Amino acid sequence: MSSVVPRTSVLVKGPASVPPTIALTFDDGPHPEYTPRLLDSLADKGFKATFFLIGEKAAQYPYLVKRICAEGHQLGNHTWSHTEPATTSTASFLAEVQRTRAYLNDLTGRDIRIVRPPKGELTIGKVKGLWQRKESCILWNRDPKDYRMASKGELAHWYRTFQPVAGDVVLLHDNHPFAGECVEELAAALRPYGVRTVCLEEWLPNPSKNGRSGDSSQWQRPIVRESVSPANV
Repeated sequence: MSSVVPRTSVLVKGPASVPPTIALTFDDGPHPEYTPRLLDSLADKGFKATFFLIGEKAAQYPYLVKRICAEGHQLGNHTWSHTEPATTSTASFLAEVQRTRAYLNDLTGRDIRIVRPPKGELTIGKVKGLWQRKESCILWNRDPKDYRMASKGELAHWYRTFQPVAGDVVLLHDNHPFAGECVEELAAALRPYGVRTVCLEEWLPNPSKNGRSGDSSQWQRPIVRESVSPANV
């Protein structure tokens, strides 16, 4: 793999900063009901986050995409239709990424170069294709699996036991209600650690490129196997 793509291709965890910072990331939106509630809650606590948007949903709710940007959050690319990775060819995956990137660029003026693949699953060919297009893959290292939860209480409990570490990338979803309903509990969990939430671009030396970094301490090479996946989400 090292001869195919460089280390700066896949981000799983951020830097060990002082004071500590973590990245809240929200997938699968925007959602017409849950995303506005989440944005209200994030604004109330002064939290910043990165939203990995599905292109076809962004096209349905462009006003929410614009609101995300206006409130100081970062956009990421979560493909156009979130197809099943195992049955999506490299060419189809890259075409969906490009379609979403083009749409978000036209809508917001931002050139989105950070990508989170559906379910976090990648093949070597897909990683190489992203790298050749100067795009980077953002995965995660903390996953409460909120999409499986049946109540707000389950996510609140996860937050109460959450011990954040600088550089954590937390995977959440704004097409489910609980992430927005539990921001108060998240704030309480972070307070004793003095943690600040940041957009992913704050960890990157050149935010204008929105997803490229020369600091290899923040990145890791995909391990050599057929697919790269932190979790079967």
